[in-house]
Amino acid sequence: MSVEFAGPIAYLSQSQSAVYFSKGSAEAGTFQSSPKGTAAPIRKLQNLLDVAYWGEDNRFPQNIEQQMAYCGVGKAGLDWKARALWGSGIIPGKIIDYTDNGKTEVFQPLKVDKYKPVYNFIQARSFFRWAIEYFQDWTWYSNCWSETILSNDAKTITGLVHQESCDCRYKQMDDDGNFTTMFLSKMWGLAQNQYAKFDPKKSIPGLIANPVIISQVDNKFVKQLDCVDMYDPLNSLTKIAARKKDKKGFKSAILPVNYPSVNKTYYQVPSWDGARLSGWVEIASKIPTMIKTLYNKAFKIKYHIEVPETFFERKYGTEKWFGMTEDQQKAARVKLLNEMDQFLAGEENAFNSFISFFDVDPHERTEYGRVKIQAIEDKTNIDKEVITQSAADLQVLIAMGVHPTLFSAGMTGSMLRSGGGSGSDIREAFLVYNALLNLERNVLMEPLYLVRDFNRVVGGMKEWEEDIVFRVRDTVLTTLDQGKGTAKVVS
Repeated sequence: MSVEFAGPIAYLSQSQSAVYFSKGSAEAGTFQSSPKGTAAPIRKLQNLLDVAYWGEDNRFPQNIEQQMAYCGVGKAGLDWKARALWGSGIIPGKIIDYTDNGKTEVFQPLKVDKYKPVYNFIQARSFFRWAIEYFQDWTWYSNCWSETILSNDAKTITGLVHQESCDCRYKQMDDDGNFTTMFLSKMWGLAQNQYAKFDPKKSIPGLIANPVIISQVDNKFVKQLDCVDMYDPLNSLTKIAARKKDKKGFKSAILPVNYPSVNKTYYQVPSWDGARLSGWVEIASKIPTMIKTLYNKAFKIKYHIEVPETFFERKYGTEKWFGMTEDQQKAARVKLLNEMDQFLAGEENAFNSFISFFDVDPHERTEYGRVKIQAIEDKTNIDKEVITQSAADLQVLIAMGVHPTLFSAGMTGSMLRSGGGSGSDIREAFLVYNALLNLERNVLMEPLYLVRDFNRVVGGMKEWEEDIVFRVRDTVLTTLDQGKGTAKVVS
């Protein structure tokens, strides 16, 4: 009797069954999005600090990262979007005229010798680090937070530091609907088993003792920052700086930048998230593991079995199940798989009956939480799996706004050929995509415009003139008959 694990997929050799653990597996660490997963001390701390939850369990960005961990095309697509937004870098300049009846702006870059403070700021190595982290989080979550570093006298912004979106949480808005405080912590994403390893003695100040005031929380684990009003950033940061100027120590504030989504107040939702919620990301993650196991083990599949994560919660009890170590959870899964393998294998079990208990949603009348066993008729043909993979890749990329031609997506499955992939198709797709980036790029430049205005108005730095704008230098693909393969433009 043999059980083979490969991510969320298991293979039972005796009964020739493929088992998929849906909505979570200790082996894969993916597709788990349960409020019960957050450690109890962390929930207490969040409630004490009056944290505005990001998602039902305050782990929305962490859940996305875990679910995308096994989606190769999805991660590559998001990284490609971040690179495309950055283009060939940011350049400061001024709009000196418009041509084509106002359709085209004439952009003139600033002279380096006259505007050294501006160029020194955007050419600093720390600025590039800010940019790569900032653009990556933007494409993943559509929510970014840039920490503006203030000078000792709090009169100028000396640099920008991107704080990871996974670590940022707002405090609940005040009575006037303003966001005034941001909490930074790596603990927001700690599930129960992770927290047990992180703090086995439960000795972190503030987590168990339930301090009365925030200052009693150890700043090593939770940092509180003033939050700049994104709708009036200059006035907001000016007031924050005025409060800090006579205080000793490090001075900063954090500027939220996001891409609006409908019906959201605290945290926005990336437009591509529909592909995750509809299941395409899960499908795109599941199929490669199954095909890999097919090739590596060269087995035939008679049955496909799906086991919901809630099966183990019900069997062992929620508290006991989440209190188990990964090895204990895996042992419980192996025990179940061996029982299934023995039940399904052999001629003597050909007419056995299998009973599965499940729930029915009282409103939607849909079934959930059931163990499913499906007989596979065609046990050797994997073309359907490959086609399904191609369809999932297409759906994920389309949701991200990335033309599949740029990834040669849809060329694997014989029924889903894109018909593209030529140089002309790739060039045109890239040009169209670049043309649609203007709005996003303007929003993404908000931290730089705050630097411009604050350093001029508060710091009195005349080089940061009010009509300075920031543009992205793009690399545009051209045809070879022009004697070159690329050209540089500013957008």
